[in-house]
Amino acid sequence: MEPLHAGAAGSSRVCSQGPPTQISSSRVIVHVDLDCFYAQVEMISNPELKDRPLGVQQKYLVVTCNYEARKLGVRKLMNVRDAKEKCPQLVLVNGEDLSRYREMSYKVTELLEEFSPAVERLGFDENFVDLTEMVEKRLQQLPSEEVPSVTVFGHVYNNQSVNLHNIMHRRLVVGSQIAAEMREAMYNQLGLTGCAGVAPNKLLAKLVSGVFKPNQQTVLLPESCQHLIHSLNHIKEIPGIGYKTAKRLEVLGINSVHDLQTFPIKT
Repeated sequence: MEPLHAGAAGSSRVCSQGPPTQISSSRVIVHVDLDCFYAQVEMISNPELKDRPLGVQQKYLVVTCNYEARKLGVRKLMNVRDAKEKCPQLVLVNGEDLSRYREMSYKVTELLEEFSPAVERLGFDENFVDLTEMVEKRLQQLPSEEVPSVTVFGHVYNNQSVNLHNIMHRRLVVGSQIAAEMREAMYNQLGLTGCAGVAPNKLLAKLVSGVFKPNQQTVLLPESCQHLIHSLNHIKEIPGIGYKTAKRLEVLGINSVHDLQTFPIKT
């Protein structure tokens, strides 16, 4: 597996000039999404699999695969027969016993709880972490003369410039630093890599965490939230909208987020 990679630290422009902006404080939420989690657990268990195309099989499906396999055309939830046709050298391991995945999943959650007690699990491979209080403490401890030198860690969505006089920007930048520390701890202590999204709420954090993959992180500033939402190709990309709900919305002519936002509401 690869060591921690967060994208280019400070890759977006940081502006420390200009008058302070008086904006109310907001939450700082991080969504941590482990890279091809089941496959990572298998590679940790058997390091010989590290550089080989690997798929985790449950019944007739490849439920996940590592990035070596993805480079060769294998995809999650692909039929085993199709996967082997696409990649004859694919190594398959049986993943129907979830006990090792469950055990590692809880180790990740326990590690994240060392940073903040406000951790919410989402399946085996995802966690939300509310860093609001931790960010506030760090900002209180930061001397005012050091504020201009605070650096965002990872990518900034849409390459938006960071204004450190904006309190919301400042909080999210500090959140990006903590997110990088969490990912580094996961790799050093558990051997796992993952992506992270830093945003003002859970929905946005989850959406932005997948923009740069694998093993990278992205910050979403408030001014870019609408851009991210409108970039979704289909309404089903919104977490919580499943197949049946999407079909009902399609009957109403709602296929995109824009359609949903402009749909007339009867009073």
